[in-house]
Amino acid sequence: MSDEVEAQMRGISDSLMAELAERLSSQSAEISERLVAAYRSEIVDYRSLPEGFIDKDVAEMARKNLLTLIAWLSRSVDEKRSLEEFRNSAVRRFRQGVSVQALLHAYRVWGQVVWNEISQQPECQASPSTGFAVAGEVMRYVNNVSLAVANSYLEESQDVIQDRQLAERDALEELISGLPISARVTSYLSRLGLSLSQKHCVVLVRRRHPTLVEPYSTRDSLATVRRLLPGSSQNRPLVGLREEEIVVILPVDGVIGPAIREVANDLAVELDRFVVGVSRVHQGEEGVSIAYREAADATRVADSDSGNRAYFYTDVLLRTVIEKSGLSETVLSETITPLIDYDEKHRSDLAQTLKTYIAHRFNLTRTAEELNVRPNTVKYRLERIREVSGRDPNQPDDLILLALGATIEGASFEAFDSKINAATIAT
Repeated sequence: MSDEVEAQMRGISDSLMAELAERLSSQSAEISERLVAAYRSEIVDYRSLPEGFIDKDVAEMARKNLLTLIAWLSRSVDEKRSLEEFRNSAVRRFRQGVSVQALLHAYRVWGQVVWNEISQQPECQASPSTGFAVAGEVMRYVNNVSLAVANSYLEESQDVIQDRQLAERDALEELISGLPISARVTSYLSRLGLSLSQKHCVVLVRRRHPTLVEPYSTRDSLATVRRLLPGSSQNRPLVGLREEEIVVILPVDGVIGPAIREVANDLAVELDRFVVGVSRVHQGEEGVSIAYREAADATRVADSDSGNRAYFYTDVLLRTVIEKSGLSETVLSETITPLIDYDEKHRSDLAQTLKTYIAHRFNLTRTAEELNVRPNTVKYRLERIREVSGRDPNQPDDLILLALGATIEGASFEAFDSKINAATIAT
């Protein structure tokens, strides 16, 4: 209490304050009704809560708040202890799903309604100095209560967030490991509403260039991932942060493939400094670890490409099989490497022509248009590709090998461009 307000409060006689407190106490039921009406009218979050929430829980808390203020004004209450009930109510509001903005709005409404009632009391009407002194004390009371409520609410939310993040991380680690799931994680998954007996896939979001992204950006992107994911209270995904990646175990019962691809592509577009990989659909606990490895393979392929889209494991299956077989260099030497070497020596465009031909789904006309040459020139270059590489682009088996060589790691289209450009500059 400031010295000025304290001096003013001392100037109010005990009998006058007791009379004011008694009158407010006798009117507490009517004031509480007006508070409830104001809450219902002004606070949307309160109206959306279950029936009876305002008339019972909120009304009772408003009445206790008024009685505490009366005791506060008469200086017959321990300030610190009087705030404890409001701190507890803030924790309860958090668990009921009330936002902190709505909660603080409620306390501001409370202060406005209560002060309007107090200002109409005969004691305040008859003496402006009494009114000013009481107004100052009411403001101090509302500020103290609001501060205590906000702190308790935020402390509770932070504890819950930390607990949830720990539980998510533990659950993800156990599921990804492929080891038997502990009872604690099983219980958490049950509370979340995630049944691993359902069909599910893994969506993996990884930073594209870790050294170029702020350390906190992966955690900040969690909100975007949660917002874009489908799901309901009966079919919720498990989303968590694992080192520098975001892992999503997404139930897909009733969700068709194109819908999953649309969601994953939306993620890739919004999180343009990340790569998004998606596994095949699996079922059961043992399927999670398999799905995670598939999504990781997809993100690794995505990281070497510049396309701003999600990569599904089935999209990169051939490339992944070749890489894991150890045959990448063999495929390159039989397809792309001879073309790059020829281009460097003769300043030709065989590799670029192959790149464009594949990108345009083997369409001669579109390939010629992009390269700004005649279709016959494209035909001639395809013949040269056959002579140089030994693989005929007009034969299905050879064309598959050429296309595979053009997409496996170490021979992406960006690598073609960089090598060709380097050769052009050197000559």
